[in-house]
Amino acid sequence: MVHPLKSTSIAALSGLLLCQLGLIFWQRSSFDLYWPLILSFPLLFPFQGLISNKRYTYKWIGFLSLFYFCVGISELVSSPELKIYASLTTFFSIALFISSIYYTRYLNVTTRKTPEQAYSEPADPDRRP
Repeated sequence: MVHPLKSTSIAALSGLLLCQLGLIFWQRSSFDLYWPLILSFPLLFPFQGLISNKRYTYKWIGFLSLFYFCVGISELVSSPELKIYASLTTFFSIALFISSIYYTRYLNVTTRKTPEQAYSEPADPDRRP
């Protein structure tokens, strides 16, 4: 069974990607069509790591989501005609940030060794101090 925080992270990232690609339908000029593609391209990289439980991916996706939070807030303030887009971008970025942070903590707790396990392993004879 998939952990709820993992599914929330994947759903929030998918929603954020669809929201950025959906911006194409709100743009009026052909020059502005490049911005949604530029904004959605970095969101394609972390999917593989999220699906395969890479702890490092869950750590840095929180930083990536903060950029989209700033984009959502700035669009919310600067252009009232993109109010729905800005609200969805802000919502998905907050959901992605919170779920990735807490899922990282969950992965740390589940993979942490107890002190008995850490001391029961034999010392490496080739290791130098």
